[in-house]
Amino acid sequence: MRIAGLLLLASIILVPARSVFPEPPQRDVPAEVESAKQKLRSARNDLEHAGGEWGGHRAKAMDHIDQAVKELNEAERWAREHHDIR
Repeated sequence: MRIAGLLLLASIILVPARSVFPEPPQRDVPAEVESAKQKLRSARNDLEHAGGEWGGHRAKAMDHIDQAVKELNEAERWAREHHDIR
């Protein structure tokens, strides 16, 4: 009985336990996401002022950037609704 108790105690000490309480949500959008959105907006601005049509590819690239920013905004909304962030 004593050995079983010691083995149980050792396993409790050595095996990391998961918290009983869920992790609190992050306070806000991670800085990396905000930085990425800012860089996307900056890239779009650069393309907008680059001049020339580039066979329509410049406009298409700007549309892709708009879609990426929209996707990040939707991700933020989802995270707030699901309590991943406040």
